[in-house]
Amino acid sequence: MMFAGAASAADMAVPVKAVAVVPPPPPVWDLAFGVTATSDYLFRGISQTNNNPAIQGFAELQLFDWVYFNVWASNQNWVENFQDGGNSSLEVDFAGGLRHTWGAFTLDVGGVYYTYPGGTDSVGLSSTDYNYWEIYAKPSYVVAPWLTLGANLYWTSDMYATGTDGTALSLTAKVPLPAFGPGGDFGWYLSGEYGYQWLSSSAYTYDVDYVVGPSIVTVQETINGYSWWNVGVGFTY
Repeated sequence: MMFAGAASAADMAVPVKAVAVVPPPPPVWDLAFGVTATSDYLFRGISQTNNNPAIQGFAELQLFDWVYFNVWASNQNWVENFQDGGNSSLEVDFAGGLRHTWGAFTLDVGGVYYTYPGGTDSVGLSSTDYNYWEIYAKPSYVVAPWLTLGANLYWTSDMYATGTDGTALSLTAKVPLPAFGPGGDFGWYLSGEYGYQWLSSSAYTYDVDYVVGPSIVTVQETINGYSWWNVGVGFTY
């Protein structure tokens, strides 16, 4: 009986203190890169490729899980078509800033410099070229595993190198969809954006024809801003 009693005591559950698992620190540096194929390169609702496809690539260096620098490139013919000026078919953008995530919230603040190598202004809108800069703030929040909401705020005093102040604000949504393929290597998602571009000067105009009696009168209207939206499907590997 004594032996049986000892065995019963040994069968009782003994509480074990849980050991906290400390996540490893983020790497001092990390390098990311990728390539994108798109049916149309749209920048704030305006096609940069005459509604034709574009191949785009990027590389980004991240430091201490806060600081980043990246370069992004794409084919384009917007400069060639911008009031018949310029002759560049390439865009290369350089950006840098601070980006960090706290739980479900991410904040990205920085600046970007848009360049069009080989492009010179042939119509006098810019002193030399179409290169210009913007600063930005881009918060985002993971509302649920299936939904991320965000906002993008950009500002410059030299929109399209014309000396025009420009402010752009957009709201975004992204819905990841179930992965597929061998090992789930292929991902895809739905995305949407709605935004507005404010312009502070009359550097941007368009012609409107009015019928006045037997004549047609052309009046030049000023563009002070416009809205844009897009909905798309993206694939990742």
